[in-house]
Amino acid sequence: MKKPFLIVAALVSFTTFAFAGGDQNKNRHDGEKGQGPTQQERIANPNKDTIQVRQLDEYQKEIIYSIYEEEKVARDVYKTLGGKYPDENTFANIQLSEQTHMDAVRNLCVKYGIDIPPVDQGVGEFNLGEMKTLYDSFVIEGVDSKLAALKVGKKIEEMDIADLGIALENMPRDVQKVFTNLISGSINHLDAFTNAIERETPE
Repeated sequence: MKKPFLIVAALVSFTTFAFAGGDQNKNRHDGEKGQGPTQQERIANPNKDTIQVRQLDEYQKEIIYSIYEEEKVARDVYKTLGGKYPDENTFANIQLSEQTHMDAVRNLCVKYGIDIPPVDQGVGEFNLGEMKTLYDSFVIEGVDSKLAALKVGKKIEEMDIADLGIALENMPRDVQKVFTNLISGSINHLDAFTNAIERETPE
């Protein structure tokens, strides 16, 4: 008669343990106690970014911000040269794409707490002195002729592709995804400028 009693007791004990374990999992957080999402939240929202943002070191933050301003260099140069050569649609089309690139990197800056101007600065205005120098030199180089301006565009896209490739190193996955998309966009821009140069070059 004792055997059925022992089986029932074991089942009660197992059920109690299972409920306790489930409750612990439900309330277990990532990181420090009470911080981050619970395991249940992560299961319930598998596609939602509920996990705490990985902290970046200062060097990584500087790299991301420099990419933001480099994309602004491209946009501003294309605005300026496009104004000088309004019949060349390549500048007008690509400057819109460069604004999209800037917005994507701005979102990263906001996400990771990187200092960034609250509003878009004017054309040719930069926080980083080297970016101001780049902008000025590209504009000076491109004002001589439409062909020279198109070659400046090609040079800028080649620079962007190289710098973005370097910036990918040791970055979080979301940053790498954004930078990889920017590289793909810059490759398309490079092709557009190359085709325009071929059209403009006398045979």
